[in-house]
Order: sequence, then C-alpha cells, then structure tokens
Amino acid sequence: MKSPRLAGNSPMVSLRIPEDYLLELDQRIGLDGSRNRSDVIREAVRKFISSPLSTINERIEVNLGPDLTIRMKNYCDLHAASPENVLKQGAKEYIRKDTLDGVTIDNIISARMEQVRAHYNNDSNAQ
Repeated sequence: MKSPRLAGNSPMVSLRIPEDYLLELDQRIGLDGSRNRSDVIREAVRKFISSPLSTINERIEVNLGPDLTIRMKNYCDLHAASPENVLKQGAKEYIRKDTLDGVTIDNIISARMEQVRAHYNNDSNAQ
C-alpha cells in the first residue's frame, strides 16, 4: 500500500459502516503494509478518489458482500457460468422488469385505444 505518511495532525472523520463491511475491513489489516483500520480506509478513499468516474462501456465494480459473494461463487460453480455473465444477465432482467412494471395495463390499453381512434378518424376523414 502506498499511502502517504501523514504529516502533523490530519482531520478526523467518523463514519458508520455495516458490521459485515467492518469484518471485511479488518481482514485487510496487515495486507499491503496497512497497520490498522485507518490505513485500510485511507487507501480505499485514495483509490476511490483517484479512479475516474464510470462512463458507458467501462467496467463497473460491484461489492456483493460476503453472503452474496459465496452464493455467486456456488452458483457459478454449479452452472459453469462466469460471475460477469451472471451479473450482466441479472442487470438486463432487472432493467427489463423495472421498465415493464412502470407501464401499467391501463397505459397499454389507453395507448391502443388512441391508435384505434386515430385509425378510425383517419378512415372517416378520407371519405
């Protein structure tokens, strides 16, 4: 870890994080030269700030958390699938479902009735 040495007093920031994140954070202490939670958090903030904002066709990193990570690994092992493909398909399905759920049956019927009326009006105006 290439975290800059802190000269003098730096501002202290308090934050609340879920317990499962804290457990994962604690597992990283000692890796890459980190000595404590603060070192791990500083490195995470440095990486976050230095990474460019995501745009179209760029890689997106998703933290699944420990439980979902295990479930994903087991699923991929069982089905010989890659996590990338599972996540892509899941995102497509989520977007498709969300889009369809946003369109109520009343909206669909109303749109169709407008089409029928327009067609009927066009036919009657032609004579």
